Parts: sequence; structure tokens; C-alpha cells
Amino acid sequence: MAEKRTTMMLVTANVGSIFEDPEHTLKQWLQEFLTTIDQLSPGFLAIHCQEVGGKNYEESMQHVNEFVKALLASKELLCYDRARVFLDEDFTAVDKFTALGNLYFVHESIPEVKIWDFTALQFVPLLKKEVLSGNIESVPIKEKAKFPQHFFPEFKWSRKGFIRTRWDIFGSVFDLINIHLFHDASNIEAMSESPSVYSGNRQRAFVHALERFEKDQYETVPYFIFGDFNFRLDTYHLVQNLTKNLVTVEARNKKNNKVTKVSFQETDTNAEAVLTVEAKSFDHCRMKQVFHDNNGTWLLPYDKELQPFLDRVFEYEINFPPSYPFSEEIDDGISYMKTRCPGWCDRILISHSAKDSIIQDSFQPVYESIGREICMGDHKPIYLYFAMKCDDDKDLVLNSKPLYSSAVEHHRKVSRVISINGNEIEAAKIDDINIHDYATFEKEQKLHPVLRHSFKRKENGEVTIGDLAMDLIRAEHVLAHWKKHRRNRHHSSSSEDDLPSENDTGNITEEESVEEVEIDMQSDKVQPETSEPVTTHQNPNQQSDKVQPETSEPVTTHQNPNQQSDKVQLETSEPVTTNPNNNHEKSTEMKSTASEGQALRDSQFSGFNGSALDSQSVIIHVEQSSLSTDEKVLLENIVVTQPEHEGAARKPSAHRTLSSLSRHAECPCSCVVL
Repeated sequence: MAEKRTTMMLVTANVGSIFEDPEHTLKQWLQEFLTTIDQLSPGFLAIHCQEVGGKNYEESMQHVNEFVKALLASKELLCYDRARVFLDEDFTAVDKFTALGNLYFVHESIPEVKIWDFTALQFVPLLKKEVLSGNIESVPIKEKAKFPQHFFPEFKWSRKGFIRTRWDIFGSVFDLINIHLFHDASNIEAMSESPSVYSGNRQRAFVHALERFEKDQYETVPYFIFGDFNFRLDTYHLVQNLTKNLVTVEARNKKNNKVTKVSFQETDTNAEAVLTVEAKSFDHCRMKQVFHDNNGTWLLPYDKELQPFLDRVFEYEINFPPSYPFSEEIDDGISYMKTRCPGWCDRILISHSAKDSIIQDSFQPVYESIGREICMGDHKPIYLYFAMKCDDDKDLVLNSKPLYSSAVEHHRKVSRVISINGNEIEAAKIDDINIHDYATFEKEQKLHPVLRHSFKRKENGEVTIGDLAMDLIRAEHVLAHWKKHRRNRHHSSSSEDDLPSENDTGNITEEESVEEVEIDMQSDKVQPETSEPVTTHQNPNQQSDKVQPETSEPVTTHQNPNQQSDKVQLETSEPVTTNPNNNHEKSTEMKSTASEGQALRDSQFSGFNGSALDSQSVIIHVEQSSLSTDEKVLLENIVVTQPEHEGAARKPSAHRTLSSLSRHAECPCSCVVL
């Protein structure tokens, strides 16, 4: 008699970098991933993503849309008639945003799957396909939390946290937890002691999470916890091993005397450095041979961060190279970037009770990476493929044809519909939808107008005339100074290299001097050859990087009442004053550096009733609208005076909720500049 079981595939993937290159990396990632799914054909597929949208999530939400739609519409997943997609994308809710994405797909051969409702405290049937995006705080079939910031004091802001779901498949109840822990902020700090301060941060956060799952108000069940743990090698002892009998050369910052660069080289002073370490640089002369060849198995003794938790969780044997940080060059799938010490950041851990539900003998579990020789971004996806025991009362045989034809037929009918944030649409029309349709955001006013009008809104959130008029002015001004991002393929697109920490001293410059020191790696004592501090020489005649704003003069446009209205394109950042005697219809257009500006004017803001939208028309409609008096005055002033960004004086905002737009403090779009 065949053993009763169902196959499962758990995948963890930090996808941040693929959204930085949607034309190449994202497409290649999808192709390699779906090929793997097609080969294994699991009955239940769980994908846990971290850094959904990448660093510039506001600009990359359109790519997340294409990413999810590509999975839902792929031929490899056509036989998966039920799905749940959770996307925590509300970057306007700073205290809740995690950028995590949980995607689950159920094969049609599995007739009954249930998911736990954390509010109603009961299981509910999993039917059809549903996408939940934007702000998902009120979604009851998941539990989500962000780690307290004091776990990561080096940074003032982070998006690390977890999302948990609970499942019932053929009587087997278990939790699936997507987790993202804190990264190493500085390589120099990471190699200064063992365990590093960052390892301590991760350990406290992981203990916090496990205790919550094991002691909360819900019944304790077996769990699978997989995500980007950011586990790193013991860099302190690893560097000791890699630099035996080498000379150490340090460079220090003149202002605070902190080490900014450490080089290890042969005794021959003319020899090139064997290893060079900076805050965000880790460059060994034989990176591939040391960290990739033979799966980097010799490094496993330095992989110590999981050891304190082995009494609570289990991990299958690692037989793949460190999963991070791989090159982002599209044609290079085996080289590491020289930004961080490679490590097994992406892991799949299971509780000991969950291990007992996995078939071990007749079906050997597979723990492997996806895209071994293919560029998958800076993180390689990791998967665990196994067979789970079914309840004895259930009747499902591995790889069999569907046994419940009537149930399967019902699921096929339901699968013809996809629910997007509670609104059902035909699955056949997936190309015409946006997975962010009807999504809500905590502070919608912080969304860029172009983004806000790219997806449908809920009926109770219809756009008013005043909203359209205000958005027009905001879009004209902001798009004129949209900051373009150029990808530098030599640097990581991971968010951990985005904002500087309080202790980040940056890389050493050519003008900073160095002193050679010999470090006793056993005692960790430094004996400098000279007691003189390292100095930095600054050329007093060196040109400052600060750009001085140009002087602006008001421009007055006069128009003949009998002359047809012309469009005026402003080349400079000068305010425009309109002659008050000319009240007839006319339009003024800002010259935009982004093509989105023209598309926006042509499609969204051509006019309230099909006519051209000019200053006087806006004022008339604003007076007739339901806006408050203060809002009307503000909008009329904006329309009449047309204030514009002082281009040379604007500065980039460090606030993550504003993505990476470069805006001026006087911008009328209500943004905040720190």
C-alpha cells in the first residue's frame, strides 16, 4: 500500500536586487525559478520573499505588479488552482512596513486546504486565488510584526520583521513564517570581535520571535521558519585564518581616529594586498576559490550563529555555496561582489516537531539553491523539497491523479476568478489588472501622484475635483525634478548598503595617510610603529562639491486676447506670473525631464470635462468644490503663482518613506525633507 503523503516546496528569496533591473535580472530570475518548479511539481508551494520592491520601492511597485502577475499567469503554475499572495508594501506606515511577501500556491490534486484566521480563531477553507497588497494590517489570515528598533541600534530605521500564516493540509497543522533579520552594517566592526555586535542583534531578535511563536495566545504547532536570517560567518576568526603571516596596514580617519581600511599583504611591501576590508568592502584576491569552490564547505565551521538555537530548530545539511552577496552582472552567476564577506544568509529552519512530520526514508528531502550558475540577483533563492505525512483518515497518494474529481472541478471553476484586494476579476483578464488595484495606504498623501493614479481606488475613496487639481500641480513640479537612478553593477543594490549607520566612517580617500601596524591576531592587540596620529591633507583650493543656486528673476508672460493660446516651456527654475487681465482659457506646461509627465497630462489631467485645464478653470472648480477654505486658498495660490523647485538648492531626502526622490523643502507636494 502506498504511503500517504504530499510533496511540499518551501522557498526563501531576497528579491530586492531583481527589481533594480527588471528588463534582465527579473526576467531571468522568473525563468530559472519556474523551470525549477516545473521539474519538481510540488503539491504545495510556499515562497517567502524579502525586500519586495528593492530599495526604491515607490518607483519599483510597477515591477512588483509584473512579477506577481507573471507567476499567477505562468504555464508552470496553471495546475495550481488556489493561491494567496500577501505583499506588505505600505511604505507610508513607517512603524509597520516590512517589505515582506508571502506567496502560496496549492496544486489542484489537493482537494482541501485550510488557512487560519487569527481574528476568528478558526480555520477557513482556502478557495480561489487572492492577492492582498498595499497595507495588509487588517488582513486576518496572517500575523505580522516588525522587530523593535532597539534590537538594531546602529540604524535609526529598518524594515525587519516577520509574517506568519497557519495551515491545515490533510490534518497536518503547521506554521509558515517569513522572517528578515538585521544585517552587518560594517565589515570592519564585524571582524573586530567574536561574536560580532551584529550577531548579538540577530540573536536577540530571533529569540524574541521564537518566544512569541512558542508562548503566544495561539496553540503551539510545528513550524517552518524560512527567510533572510542574515547569518554571517565568524569574520573575526575567519580573517585570522586567511591572513596568517601577513602584514597588516591600517588607515584611520583623522577626525575620530577610527579605522576605515585594513589591508593584509605579504611581507614584500610591493606585493598586492591579499585581503582588503573596509566598512562596505571585502576584497580577497581569490574570492571564488575561497568562498565558492567545493560549495565553500571548509567555511562551515565558521557558520556559528545557528548553534545556540539547535535545541529548538533543525536545519538539513548545507551543500551549496554561501547564498550572498553574488554578482549582479547578468552574465555572471558564480562570482561574489566585493562588498561583504560571503555567508549563508538565506536559510530554511524547522522545529523538531515539524521534522517528525517529514518523511525521511522513502523520500529524501532536498535542500538546495536555485540558479547555481545563473544570475539571480545578489541573493540565491534557497529551497527545501520534501514529502509530508498525511493524516491516516485522508487519502492522497504522491504524484497520483486527482482522486476527488468533483472537488477538483469545483476548484477549477473558482480558479477562473482572481480576487485583488477584495474585488473579483476574471483570471483571463490578468494582463489588464494591477495587483495594487483597490489597495489602501495609511498615508495616501505621501504617495507620488503618478503612482496613486496608476491603480484603481476603492469606491469610498473616489478622487474629487480638488484632488485632481492638487495632484496636477504636484505632479508637474515633482516630475520636473525626478531623480533618475543609474545602476552601478559594481555595487550591491541591497538595502543594507543604502543608508549610512551612525558609526559608518566611509571609505578612506587618497588624501588620508596610513600607518603600518602588526596585529597579534591571538591577543587582538595592536602595536603601531609610530604613536603619531594619521593625518589627512586637504587642498585649500579644492573646489567644493556644493552647488550654489542661480539667481532667479520672475518671468511675466503677456498674451494678446485675440491670439491663440500657446504653451510656454520653462527652461529655468523661475516663478511664473500670469497677467491678471487675461482671463480667457490658456494652458501653461512645465518642461519635464521625465516622460511620465507628458503621459500624465495627456491621460489623467487633460481636463475636468474634456477641456484644457488652465489656472482660471482650476480656480473656478476649486471654489465650487467641497474643500476647506484653507485648502482652497492654498490651491489657488499654487495655481496662480506656479512656484517651482529651486533646482540647484534641492537636497535628497533620507526618509525611506519618500523612496529616493530628490525634493526641495518648498515643494508643494507635502513631502518632508530631513
